[in-house]
Amino acid sequence: MQPLSYTALEGIKVDRPRDRIAQIEAHARDKRVFDLGALDETAYAAKQDSGRWLHSRLCAVASEVVGIDNSALVPEQGLKTRPNGIIVNADIFALSDSVARYGRPDLIVVGELIEHLPDTLGFLRNLKACPELQGVALVFSTPNACSWHNLAIGLAGRESTHPDHLQIYSYKTLRTLFDRAGIELQSLAPYGARFDEMIDRSGAAGRVAVRSFQAGINLLEWLTPMLSAGWIGVARI
Repeated sequence: MQPLSYTALEGIKVDRPRDRIAQIEAHARDKRVFDLGALDETAYAAKQDSGRWLHSRLCAVASEVVGIDNSALVPEQGLKTRPNGIIVNADIFALSDSVARYGRPDLIVVGELIEHLPDTLGFLRNLKACPELQGVALVFSTPNACSWHNLAIGLAGRESTHPDHLQIYSYKTLRTLFDRAGIELQSLAPYGARFDEMIDRSGAAGRVAVRSFQAGINLLEWLTPMLSAGWIGVARI
């Protein structure tokens, strides 16, 4: 990754945005995966067979996927999701226990989770301090603080934020977080906006409008990748 000087007008080069789940999925092929915050309970029922549920997509390419989630919707015995997939009720801050029970993963996936945490730096330092995870690959995704769609709806006096979101990150703040946690961040790439849930909830005319808005935002993201919907990072613990 390019070195940063943290000057006010520093130039940053990033790739063109691509699909979020497809990028993460590519890293999981034939791997043993820990999928942190796997349930995605806000849309679990709707996404199970839609091709838009990250956990299911991981199961399709990985050798084994253990989802780790402390949601009350995950029963004590766990939730069997696929022949090679399960979601267990466990603590993402106590991954040593999960390693002892399920074995050491090849990859840890943290999809759209860190923006929900009250202490993301503490979470990353906890990963770094876990001896069983040293050298394990980490892939994460999170929304971008500086995105076109936030600007567009902000001009209309609106904001699209889930009540569980506690913070939102930019390219540089993510670089800083990983530097301070002592975790090697190897790449940080943008992903494009998708409004699938809004499309699902809309009528015929609304779906046309939302798809048109998405297409316009995606064009702007392609032209200015720093203003894409979110970030996908690849790191080594």
